[in-house]
Amino acid sequence: MKQKFLTIPCLLLLAIILITASCSKTGPAGPAGATGPAGAAGAAGATGATGTANVMYSPWLNDTFYQRNLPDTNWYAGITANMLTASIINSGEVKVYLNLGSDSTNGQEVVPLPTSEPFNFAFNSQSITLIINPYFLPQLIGLISNYDASSYMSNGYNYFQVRYIIIPGGVSTGRNAAINWKDYNAVKKYLGLKD
Repeated sequence: MKQKFLTIPCLLLLAIILITASCSKTGPAGPAGATGPAGAAGAAGATGATGTANVMYSPWLNDTFYQRNLPDTNWYAGITANMLTASIINSGEVKVYLNLGSDSTNGQEVVPLPTSEPFNFAFNSQSITLIINPYFLPQLIGLISNYDASSYMSNGYNYFQVRYIIIPGGVSTGRNAAINWKDYNAVKKYLGLKD
């Protein structure tokens, strides 16, 4: 009996060893499983700041005002702006600035148009309120003034120059804009304008 008792465990051990040895760790690939459900969409990234790539601007320009008829007290000037289209006039913005000072390094005194500026003219001791209003047509910016505000040169510097900025529709200029368009220094910094 002792012999049978010892033989059965040995046979079982031998069977387990043979079965384990005959099993392969790698076999043929099984069929592909079913596709699982789609994962949840990732979170949207933050909206970037509005760019200025589409904004167009002029250099500082000299302009000449004239009177149409002698009884007319208004003075008129025109600035050619080839990039100004009817579409921009209808859905974009046009900003015009006047440099009451000179184009010297520290001589600028820039105001946005329209303007109503008290101004003293030293050459004739006259004090007036200078009023200039812009109006816009395709490819033309018109200016109407109550005084001859023509550009002029003195001591090698230009005075009373104008500059325009054309902002196509889609570039923010409203309450949520990152810029105060009436503050020329802020506009200059925001757009990287060179004077």
